[in-house]
Amino acid sequence: MKLYNTLHSIILEVASREGTKKAIENKLTTLIYYEGDTINNPGWRTIEPVCAGTTKRNNPVLRAWQTEGATDTEVPGWKFFRLDRVRNWQPTMEEFTEMRPGYNPYGDKSMNQVWFNAKFEK
Repeated sequence: MKLYNTLHSIILEVASREGTKKAIENKLTTLIYYEGDTINNPGWRTIEPVCAGTTKRNNPVLRAWQTEGATDTEVPGWKFFRLDRVRNWQPTMEEFTEMRPGYNPYGDKSMNQVWFNAKFEK
């Protein structure tokens, strides 16, 4: 099963914990295909990932500023993505440096555990 999960991640370019960490630490704009759920439309999204961790139900999640792409809500804006629903993860070489309005440098109150959080210079 472990081998299957590894191959599955490589083939689909899903958001691995290490890949997520790299994108957050380097502040890399990332193109994702988000499978969504009954509320969110599936589709391609361009995001600025800033925080990753787990929810109170231990789902792996990502807090990101979505700049464009499929969504049921307003763009640009803050979005919460379940990492197990990201089907394609493509960090670009484009860095984002702007701290978006409402960014919390100490984590995310909706997360049970924070793995990584972007750091911006003031």
